[in-house]
Amino acid sequence: MSDISFTSAIHPVSSGNFNRLASNISNAVNDWCPEGAKRGFSVKTDRIMDCTAIGITDGESVFLMHIIPSLSSNKVYFARIVDKIKQNINLCNEYLQALLVGSKNYSRESQIGYNNFARFLKENKIPYSELKGGAAVHKIAYHSNNDEWIVSNYDIDSLIKRGETDSQKLLKMGFDKVRISKLDEVI
Repeated sequence: MSDISFTSAIHPVSSGNFNRLASNISNAVNDWCPEGAKRGFSVKTDRIMDCTAIGITDGESVFLMHIIPSLSSNKVYFARIVDKIKQNINLCNEYLQALLVGSKNYSRESQIGYNNFARFLKENKIPYSELKGGAAVHKIAYHSNNDEWIVSNYDIDSLIKRGETDSQKLLKMGFDKVRISKLDEVI
């Protein structure tokens, strides 16, 4: 693991660029429950609205799940979600980093589910970046070959079409809350 940079890139892109960059990723999370989670070299998911998506990477592979609020907000069911994560991730791996995306202010379940994931990451001392809320539907993908998350939504797409190129501004306009881990960088 000596070639790992320890810095994942978070790259907001237009919808067209997202589709182009993620077109070769066949590992897609389309089932929004623990059984639908995927692990691999690269993964993607879309239609993140009031759901929560969590991607955990060690820089060589990634584990991604996309969970609906009624499941992630249920305390008993969340234990099943944690079990699925533990089956796929060595929580003792010192190279773990995560990206947490989702939650809408209009849904109490959505906020509870998102907070459950944030608490899990904190309790397990996994550094994470978060892209929370926003009015748009989000999509994310991860490529291990360059340790990069690509992120898109309609707001980001619209800003790019109007000529905005500042990635920090694109994220801040595309989400209600943006917090970037010291181990990540926005490009």
